Amino acid sequence: MIQDDNVSMSLSLFCYLQIWSKIICCKFLVSLCNLPPISEKYTGDVGAKTDVVTVNPSIITERFHKLEKWRRPFYQVLQVYENASVLLPAFYNTRNTDVSIRVKYVLDDFESPQAVYYFHPQYLINVSRYWLNLGVRAKRISTGLILVTAALELCEEVHLFGFWAFPMNPSGLFITHHYYDNVKPRPGFHAMPSEIFNFLHLHSRGILRVHTGTCNCC
Repeated sequence: MIQDDNVSMSLSLFCYLQIWSKIICCKFLVSLCNLPPISEKYTGDVGAKTDVVTVNPSIITERFHKLEKWRRPFYQVLQVYENASVLLPAFYNTRNTDVSIRVKYVLDDFESPQAVYYFHPQYLINVSRYWLNLGVRAKRISTGLILVTAALELCEEVHLFGFWAFPMNPSGLFITHHYYDNVKPRPGFHAMPSEIFNFLHLHSRGILRVHTGTCNCC
């Protein structure tokens, strides 16, 4: 991962991707994928602490009109995460680059202290190839899988919360695709079941921990 000024982003000992509030108060770094809401309505489930938030360029295009006109609404959304760093795949393809760079300009224009980081394009290619060899066959791997891969490389211990790809959880309860909505990816775009099966395989080997039940840690 690289930043505009080539200062690499340091990651703490524990990396968490989509977390529950009882864990947040105990660990050092919290990462959330693609601008999820962390308002009071969801605090009991995901807490209010965020250190890194990813932004898919398609969100900027669809929700914020590529930041070509009004930029304040996007800036205001980011303020919910306070000083969390912003992470984007700016160089994954040429369509992503312009809108991703504009994120940095917006934060500069509003004199925000939030840092903006970009995944190195070769890293994203390598990650995709790695998981393809393990059976994750899709047009594009998910943001969550990319962050899990980075966490496994950089952290001694990795716990996953909120990762599931099926309409029913292991306890037999029906659940939505995200904790805040039930919008699913386009068919064939991601291979979410394959990603989850790989996570469960890593869990069975003790490489990471997949949490699917009520959090009673800490």
